[in-house]
Amino acid sequence: MIDKRILLIRTVGNFLVIASLFGIAYSFWPVVSAFSKHAIDGIDGKKYEAAPVAVSPTQSFGSLLGKEDPNLKVLVPKDPNFSIIVEKIGADAPIVANVDPTNEEVYKAALKRGVAHALGSAFPGQPGVTYLFAHSTDTIFNVPRFNAIFYLLKDLKPGDKLVVFFNNKRFDYVVTESKITEAEDVSYFTMQTSEQILVMQTCYPPGTTWKRLLVIAKPVNSIAADAKR
Repeated sequence: MIDKRILLIRTVGNFLVIASLFGIAYSFWPVVSAFSKHAIDGIDGKKYEAAPVAVSPTQSFGSLLGKEDPNLKVLVPKDPNFSIIVEKIGADAPIVANVDPTNEEVYKAALKRGVAHALGSAFPGQPGVTYLFAHSTDTIFNVPRFNAIFYLLKDLKPGDKLVVFFNNKRFDYVVTESKITEAEDVSYFTMQTSEQILVMQTCYPPGTTWKRLLVIAKPVNSIAADAKR
């Protein structure tokens, strides 16, 4: 007969293993969910498009866009005062303004609500760098909970479009490049420029704190002006 103490130890051990597996699965579920949804959308031919204006969800999107497409989902800004839509990856999230990226308590609270706009960076329509981040430097098991919105930024390529709504105005951007940087690199955040530049930052590889992925975009009109020169 198995000693009761051995049986108890085995039972407790098995419970701890199962609990740990559930904990890991819960922590990384946002990563798995984001990638799975994007893959299924690709198979189904599903497309996303930003609403032309900050409309109410009850309005007819087909009439607004002038077309009907069963595979098209129109994304309405979560907050017309400040939000971002990345059509290619179906991302649609509010932006929390003036978040201190050096204050963990502050930025963790902001990332629970959406994407964070770095304190001191420019706003859309202003010269300078508009710096948006959805990245926590917390423990690796908490990182996935704060980064789900921008997990698929790695799929963006030069020429892809995104939209930021700010103060009920729409600002259209085009991706110009992507960079993988060290976690300590703040050169884009501190960069001084007279141009309007949008930088989106997330973790890389997704779900880790090892490096940073920066996706850089510029206003559509500035890209067109550069092309004419």
